[in-house]
Amino acid sequence: MVKISDAVSSSYNILKNNVSNPRLEAELIVSHVLQKDRIYITIHKDDLISCEDAEKISRDSSLRAEGMPFAYITGKKEFMSLEFYVDSNVLIPRPETEELVSLIADMFKGQNIKLLDLCTGSGAIAISCAKYLPGSICHGVDISKEAVKIAKHNAKMLDAEDKTDFWEYDVLSSGWNYGTYDVVVSNPPYIEKNVIDTLDKTVKAYEPRIALDGGDDGLIFYRKIIEDTEKYLKKNGMIFFETGYNQGGNLKSLMNDKFCSVRIIKDYSGNDRIACGILK
Repeated sequence: MVKISDAVSSSYNILKNNVSNPRLEAELIVSHVLQKDRIYITIHKDDLISCEDAEKISRDSSLRAEGMPFAYITGKKEFMSLEFYVDSNVLIPRPETEELVSLIADMFKGQNIKLLDLCTGSGAIAISCAKYLPGSICHGVDISKEAVKIAKHNAKMLDAEDKTDFWEYDVLSSGWNYGTYDVVVSNPPYIEKNVIDTLDKTVKAYEPRIALDGGDDGLIFYRKIIEDTEKYLKKNGMIFFETGYNQGGNLKSLMNDKFCSVRIIKDYSGNDRIACGILK
């Protein structure tokens, strides 16, 4: 048997040279394994835990020290105040993507829209839009069978099954025959192929490459989605993209032929992050 305080100290020692806030992450790992909040482990620091739990804390701490993202260790990621299941089959939802969802939720507040999320991954965008636009129907597609399973699991877990649906589809193919939508949104792979190996280890070694690789210039998915826009989007419908910090100008140029009122919106850090427009 091991004291909770000793388990925290042991985790801290494993993490201290490998993460920026080892004390916090040690407490979070212990909290996750014990299924208790941080206040509990502080108040009950002298309580004993099983050797099995102590070993799990040590294993998880070692995985984190090696670079595995915390969300993959816990299988949880908060997004738009909702808790999503994630694993290495899907990209971990980012705060920047919350800005995209918030924009859509604000713009279509009180409306009942039909929304399509291309390259849906965990389903975070589609499910969040369904929750924040309660009269709307939100669908998502992804090339990955495992991602689709995760998105469906998240919809069930978050009580959004009746407002969402997910299925396999390769956006780079030309076989779309599922009808058109009022709103299309996509956070596609947009990292340049030769940049991926320069990314932080927590990203390049653990997150799915298929969810990162946007081709030689990072724009391959944008080009194909724009080319096929009429297959997805109703006339005068709106499209929303998340984009890389250095891609706003190029994406706007790609959109100008088919869309009017094209805007590039910066995120809270001042980087290009959202592109949107209305289908002509």
